[in-house]
Amino acid sequence: MSKSKAPTPTAIDQSKGFWQENSLLAILLLILPFALYWQGLNFEYVLDDKIVISENNYVKEGLSSFGKILFADSFEGYLGEQLDLLPGGRYRPLSLLTFAAEVEFFGLNPGVGHFVNILLYALTGLLIFRLFFLLYARKNERNWLSLPFLTALLFILHPIHTEAIANIKGRDEILALLFSLLALYCSWYYLKNKQWSWLAGMLSSLFLAFLAKENALAWIAIIPLSLWWFTKAKWKELRILVGSLAGLAAAYMLLRYSVLGYFLDAGQLSDNIMNNPFHGLNFGEKYGTIMYTLGQYLKLLIYPHPLTHDYYPFQVPILNWNDWRVLLSFALHVGLLGYAIIKIRSRHIVVYCIWFYLLTLFIVSNILINVGASMNERFIYMPSLAFSLLSAWVVARWLPDTLNEKKGELNLLSVGLLMVLTVGYIAKNLNRIPDWRNPLTLNTAAVKYSPNSARAHCFMGVALYNQYLEMDFGPEKTALLDQLNYHFNRSLEIYPGYNSALKMKAGIAAEYYRNNFDLDALLKVFTEVLAYRKELPFIYEYLDYLKGRNVPTQPVQDFLYKVGYEFNTLKRRDYDLALKYLNRAHQLNRNYTPIIRALIDTHQRKGNNAEANRLLPLLNSLENE
Repeated sequence: MSKSKAPTPTAIDQSKGFWQENSLLAILLLILPFALYWQGLNFEYVLDDKIVISENNYVKEGLSSFGKILFADSFEGYLGEQLDLLPGGRYRPLSLLTFAAEVEFFGLNPGVGHFVNILLYALTGLLIFRLFFLLYARKNERNWLSLPFLTALLFILHPIHTEAIANIKGRDEILALLFSLLALYCSWYYLKNKQWSWLAGMLSSLFLAFLAKENALAWIAIIPLSLWWFTKAKWKELRILVGSLAGLAAAYMLLRYSVLGYFLDAGQLSDNIMNNPFHGLNFGEKYGTIMYTLGQYLKLLIYPHPLTHDYYPFQVPILNWNDWRVLLSFALHVGLLGYAIIKIRSRHIVVYCIWFYLLTLFIVSNILINVGASMNERFIYMPSLAFSLLSAWVVARWLPDTLNEKKGELNLLSVGLLMVLTVGYIAKNLNRIPDWRNPLTLNTAAVKYSPNSARAHCFMGVALYNQYLEMDFGPEKTALLDQLNYHFNRSLEIYPGYNSALKMKAGIAAEYYRNNFDLDALLKVFTEVLAYRKELPFIYEYLDYLKGRNVPTQPVQDFLYKVGYEFNTLKRRDYDLALKYLNRAHQLNRNYTPIIRALIDTHQRKGNNAEANRLLPLLNSLENE
């Protein structure tokens, strides 16, 4: 590894008129995100956009809701109350405040939301360029070949960012990194001139980053580490800065606690694997799976294909420590951490990249805090800056220095690698970004690249169902019903207890019944659904619809007997629910002895002997006929 020394702050500040001297490069960094994502201006709301924007009542109130948003769980405006569906809750008011401002002035307009995301992304690229010029520029180096510019360029181009940028909800990721970088920028100037205004700028910027997303907490360590690394400042020079950062973190955590009622962990975790993917796993399975996902993050940074928004069960396989992929990922990460610890005093840029990557990844890695998902590409948005910096260093420093090229000049190998990265990134972006156009295009891509995700197939079925509802009756509509039914069945093959898919399966069965009036097929599906899902109001209500159509009584009674007695009395011991179904069956035919026996047994198990005794004479009378 070639030597790589950082310049001092005083030397760097000699450069005047940075933006004037680099106006063309700045314009390129500003335009490039729009050139990549311009088509997104016509995209719709997708995924969690409805939770944080289109169906969030606080956001839709506009500026008048700022107080509600600032002091509430981010999902409260959608759910109506704080339900703690996801581990640790979600306190990310900053992006919701920006959404509310957009609604105030532009209404519910996804095009505006996409434009703001792209603009913020472009500003992030410009800030990366300026910041690393301050931290790591080299004299007599052409800026368009420099490490700061190439870092910003490769960061803007990396396809792993498509989820954070093309999905409006991803603004929390964008804002968290943007304000964290701004905090580091302010801290550099504070260290240089000791002006309190820069310290205030650092603290306010980082606090905004915290309000954007919790993973910005990693910058409590990254900011002093970066200053120590690149300015060669002594730790005693950083004491005030470090103390201020610690105090800021404590203040934020107290604010978060006052709003949500806990710090980063809600305590009791959900037993829904869609919100808690590690539910039911033992220690080895949980951490084996986590280690596998860490390896997948590295793979996607190096080779970003395939890309998908859906890593829900069981697209990410449950693995234990006897799997080679887990062991390889463990070896890689232990090796990186060990190397970073051993070489920390070298202050080499590669070692810095490792520390930056591991620190920003740790909080979303699930190792310490369950984040509610096995992995997501948006989780790697902040850590990917370390990979872009490392890639730029290889192109701009390591290859030229290794081959004894002149400083500030790239050799043929450097240019070739840069072209491969640039062309490859652009091609992948142009291939991936259109997937985010609307729910149907996004879910079509999801079932292609996440074929083992129950959620992907369920969401695809829902997208097709919405299309089905808008179609006129005919062969095409029937064919579409078969297609969407396949996705719900596939979802349940992957995860038989998936409530959302079970509910939709019952609804699709009702649609089939409207076409073919096959009562046995309908009740068979209803039985399959209630075998997993304890109760579904839709099914109970649909029985009223059947009653009004004078369908045969016997099949309905048999269905109610099975669900009421076999499922709820014998298996679940939910006697109240069992009686709900059995009493309904008894109303259909008061002389049907299997139902009467089931009612008597259920009442006796419940301890309601008086009611059981009331039914005994009727049973005896029917059996003696």
